[in-house]
Amino acid sequence: MTTGNELGWLLDRSLGTLEGVRHAVLMSSDGLLHSRTSGIGQDAAEKFAAITAAVRAAALAYDEETGGGGTRQALIELTNHVGLITQAGGNTMLSVQTTGPDADIGLITHHMLELAQRVGHEMKVAARGPSAEGLPTT
Repeated sequence: MTTGNELGWLLDRSLGTLEGVRHAVLMSSDGLLHSRTSGIGQDAAEKFAAITAAVRAAALAYDEETGGGGTRQALIELTNHVGLITQAGGNTMLSVQTTGPDADIGLITHHMLELAQRVGHEMKVAARGPSAEGLPTT
């Protein structure tokens, strides 16, 4: 469980104040929360990160099955809002929930990609692997 919010200030500045953004979450590609905007609490952000990772995994499977050439972004259009998921840095994803279905998706996406390009190196997280604990020694 993540209790820090190391880049929350950056998410707030770049996305949290953008019209049409309810909240944004930065997470590892396997769904471990890294940072969040102030518009979402810790518990909700952790759930949102896990759900986002599952959606991203489905998008990757879809890409593999259809020969899409790689997944750049996933968009989930719901009745009350839109969800956007994009690669943000090494082993890192950025997910945004809009305030409603009429939010300017193009503008929000532009800011997400700009943030990822500008500071992606700051947002990367190390890939997690199996723990050495419990493994037999050779």
